[in-house]
Amino acid sequence: MPIDSTIEVAFTKQYGPSLYMLAQQKTSKFASKVTRDTVSGATVAFYDLLGLAEGEEITTRHPATPNNEIPNTRRRVSLTSMHVNTYLDHLDKLQMMIDPQNKYQVAQARWAGRTFDDRIIAAMLGTAYCGVDGATAVTFAADSLSINGDGSVTSLGTAAVPATEVDMTLAKMLLMMQIFNEGDVDEDIPKFWAVTPKDVGDMLDLEEVGSSDYNTVKTLKEGKVEYFNGFNFFWSNRLTKNTTDETCNRTIAWSQEGVIFSTWEDVFNRVSERDDLSYTIQVYSRFTNGAVRLEGAQVHECLNKVRQAS
Repeated sequence: MPIDSTIEVAFTKQYGPSLYMLAQQKTSKFASKVTRDTVSGATVAFYDLLGLAEGEEITTRHPATPNNEIPNTRRRVSLTSMHVNTYLDHLDKLQMMIDPQNKYQVAQARWAGRTFDDRIIAAMLGTAYCGVDGATAVTFAADSLSINGDGSVTSLGTAAVPATEVDMTLAKMLLMMQIFNEGDVDEDIPKFWAVTPKDVGDMLDLEEVGSSDYNTVKTLKEGKVEYFNGFNFFWSNRLTKNTTDETCNRTIAWSQEGVIFSTWEDVFNRVSERDDLSYTIQVYSRFTNGAVRLEGAQVHECLNKVRQAS
């Protein structure tokens, strides 16, 4: 059944006194789980990454002072702007028993939150630009290890493939933490794993996840898997599928310091009147931001079998 897109659907002669929101994501689920930064007066920001310090043995008395330079790398964030606007005619408001203005602001804020997530997801799995000028492209496959659909691990330079795809398994969860540990990612940095609603159901079916007999920390709470094996889990419907045959969902695990979300202008909202349009009310929202994967060792994907159509 098609959904009417005009405000006339809420006129009191036909409908009740409330303007209801369709089912939708309320806020960004990813923005609070990555590193945040604020930039000013620029549409491009650079982030320098400090490498490993390496010393040397002292073998003589009064040796020359060494110069052991620590390698630095740099990654670029490109910030772009988006906006949305809605007109509310005064006659529309007169014919309604409610003032829709606030609900329209809420709807636009929710659009912004979903867009934030899409940008962060794209940065996590996309090409990062490195080097002094940010001109060297580094693909996700070249930067990060991943878990294939069958539960095996990729090698650097090879993208994850569905293979014989299976659901989320305990073996995949244990293997993902092993990948982080072997990459020397600090165990004290919070780690997150974005999965699909189907993955949550598959995880709750695993005895090791859903049973208190296996866990000192209760993981099953109101149908949620919130924490297991060092990961803070949450579900998202913004995740994409593998591009070859769309038989797997691209779930993402990362540490909070592995991704940066830069903001020049947070969500700007303005409600004003348009004197050129008979003083129609204008509800306007705008933001400027961008994201980048800072280090492949701190961002990984795991392909899990999609839900089969009934």
